[in-house]
Amino acid sequence: MTMVAENPATVADLNYVPMDTALGTRISVIGSGGKSTLSKAIATKTGLAYIELDALHWKPNWEESSAEELKDKITAAIDAAPDGWIADGQYWSKIDDHLLREVDMVIWLDLPWRVGFWRMLKRSFRRAWDKNKICGDNTESWRKMLSRDSLWWYWVTHRKPIIERGVRLAQFMPEGTPVIRLGTSREQNRFYEVQGLTRAD
Repeated sequence: MTMVAENPATVADLNYVPMDTALGTRISVIGSGGKSTLSKAIATKTGLAYIELDALHWKPNWEESSAEELKDKITAAIDAAPDGWIADGQYWSKIDDHLLREVDMVIWLDLPWRVGFWRMLKRSFRRAWDKNKICGDNTESWRKMLSRDSLWWYWVTHRKPIIERGVRLAQFMPEGTPVIRLGTSREQNRFYEVQGLTRAD
């Protein structure tokens, strides 16, 4: 059972640190609107292992892993990277604090919902067009994209929980864990600059 009684009660109680703070070696990148690009940029600069939670969660043909399967996969990925890792994604509804209790830093892309939505939508169109594999061994299709199983539909129907994602972060975050919170595209760009990161093409 997840123990959250001693965790911060609100988003305001999180341990926010400046964006030029030295990065840790067990980093969770959460939120939306560029977290995968950012995670990969950090992994490229630092040499830390990149762990994509979407790839661990989704089996072929878009079959979901169970909570226990996902936890076991995350544990195996962490154990395989003793020198450190960057974890891209959250999945708290399935794993609770299973990952967060292992991290020494969280980078939170807390961009406005509309920014994350439009970035997600453009990315989905591109993936449906180019058919590059995503989330493990899966591909985006026009049929899926135009259905209620699409990511954009999830964003529309889950707008409030997406906006309030920080509430769950506060619920599961171990007390004192440093958090770099990037709330605008300008702050996001500035973070790349101060940390010496480069976006992949």
